[in-house]
Amino acid sequence: MSKILRNPASGEQCPRQDGFWQKHQQEEMVEAAIHLYGSEAATAAAYCALEAWTERRHSDYGFWFEVFLRLRGRVI
Repeated sequence: MSKILRNPASGEQCPRQDGFWQKHQQEEMVEAAIHLYGSEAATAAAYCALEAWTERRHSDYGFWFEVFLRLRGRVI
């Protein structure tokens, strides 16, 4: 009946379970990055991923790395 909840360590986040919405948000972020940073959008996403990695925010790192991968292949 009761559920044991684990508190993540400081800076650590649990991975997201809503893959459909995460993909949708990634596409929105790709478009926003292109709008804001133009040809440097992939670099901006890479910096976001690097910051998340160094701060041990694993789900954020995964999100930004996927955004980076989507941007890397685009010609802007």
